[in-house]
Amino acid sequence: MKYHYSRKEGWLGNPCGLVYFKDKYHLFFQLNPYAPRYGRMHWGHAVSEDLITWEECPVAIGPDDELSCNSGSAFVHDGKIWLFYTSVSDDYREKICAAFSEDGISFTKVPGNPIVTSPFEEESRFRDPFIMRYGNGFRMFIGSGKEGIAKVLQYESDDLINWNYKGEILSDGRFGGVVEAPNIVEVDGKWVFIIQSEKHYPTKVLFATGDFDGERFVFDDEDEPFKSVESGNDFYNPVTCQDENGSVVLMGWMFSMKMNSSAICCPREIVISRKGEVCMLPYGEISRRTVKESMFVSYGSGRLSVFFEGRKLFDKAYRECPEIRVLEDVGTVEVFLDGGRETVSVFVC
Repeated sequence: MKYHYSRKEGWLGNPCGLVYFKDKYHLFFQLNPYAPRYGRMHWGHAVSEDLITWEECPVAIGPDDELSCNSGSAFVHDGKIWLFYTSVSDDYREKICAAFSEDGISFTKVPGNPIVTSPFEEESRFRDPFIMRYGNGFRMFIGSGKEGIAKVLQYESDDLINWNYKGEILSDGRFGGVVEAPNIVEVDGKWVFIIQSEKHYPTKVLFATGDFDGERFVFDDEDEPFKSVESGNDFYNPVTCQDENGSVVLMGWMFSMKMNSSAICCPREIVISRKGEVCMLPYGEISRRTVKESMFVSYGSGRLSVFFEGRKLFDKAYRECPEIRVLEDVGTVEVFLDGGRETVSVFVC
């Protein structure tokens, strides 16, 4: 693939973290290095200078006395890359652990792991920690659930090791029994809250805008705060980071269960439109690789379709033809509509 990270060996799962460290981007992702199927998850690792061409690195972390090292996030502080991951035990309970590296290649797990455990003793779902700076310290947001109600929990720390529970920043059964892949980022002076919901189709990744004061997230739309930007069937588990200029970059997992195909989507820049909407645009040099007309995308009779060899893979009604930009790559199509107000990510073969 030209514009997407993928692997020829092992099983590529969702991205776990993306950071800019020592003049390179470091991408971490779920990986089974032993077989082309889901298994005991490790964190794979690749580096790039432009988010297009990637160089493989050794596996960053793998399970020791745990069943699996599942998803989380990466964070740069004090000249180190920190990895925060979901440790799954043999009884499938989830805890949050950490590892760090000074050179960006060799990682050491924190001796005091786990660093955070669930406040809900009866629940096992406690996953996907996301770390950010806030004020003079740090915040961690963790996807969880209790009694069938999806939640995001908030923690604070001064040193990335010792964390204090601050309570629930989100609790809403409309998103199923658990939230996954929470991210909270500041874009153009506006806070953006990203989650992955159990219930929404075709896409599970949702975006909300609002204000964050260190305690609460106040949504711009309190009734229906989270909205879809991605409309395709094959987009999951986004991660975010700031580039060297402060722009917010997002990369997600493109995965087709039908085709058993996976890749990391092209890098996208998150921006806020004049109307206050979250938009995703092809990042940097990638924007120059898009085309206005594609053999895989058509608009007619009020409907936009993505198709391959006569099969419709995406079909949606629009009152008028949107502005269309398409990134074509081996087996994949990513469509950017109306300046990134909507995106469509599809495996075509």
